[in-house]
Amino acid sequence: MRPVRGFDRPGLQWLFIGLGIVLIGVAAAEGVRLQQARTEIATLRAADLSARAEIEKLSAEAARERAAREAFSLQLARQRGAAAPMAQPTLTLSPVVKRGAQPPDPTVAKPPDHQPIQLRLLLPGRTEPQDARYAIIIRSWSGGDTVWTRTGLAMTTVDNKRMVTSFITGDVFAPGAYEVTLTLLVAGSGPADVASYEVAIRP
Repeated sequence: MRPVRGFDRPGLQWLFIGLGIVLIGVAAAEGVRLQQARTEIATLRAADLSARAEIEKLSAEAARERAAREAFSLQLARQRGAAAPMAQPTLTLSPVVKRGAQPPDPTVAKPPDHQPIQLRLLLPGRTEPQDARYAIIIRSWSGGDTVWTRTGLAMTTVDNKRMVTSFITGDVFAPGAYEVTLTLLVAGSGPADVASYEVAIRP
């Protein structure tokens, strides 16, 4: 192999040695930055998982508190009813064929926060087993945020109409529009949609 002309000069040799050292230093620095970035990503991922777990814990606590408040309200209503019988307020909703492009018009007055209400969801024409279990989910119409849910509900018949009912309290409904979803709980698989409902609360 023929030698490269001029490479035998000491100055040129030291120049290449210096460039090699610089490249090694740059590569080492990039390796350190990459390791730091991986560490930061792992830390952020752990913090995100911890935050999600905390949110789920708070949601579960809120659901338990709401269920306890509903039970207390119902018991209070029964005690008051023993002294002065009064009709149980109901909210009956029919299935919608298709979700509208605009929220429904407000047709229901805002109930008192501690008022027990029987929510009645009329079932569509198809027939499900008598022992079927259902879940009700109430979401805000525009944002889709879940504001209330209840599972393990059975079908019942009122005035020869098949429906799924559940007691709620007035604080579930702030003024605004809501979408109510009824799902069928199927063992061994995910829930199956049964029907959707809409309601809007006046101030």
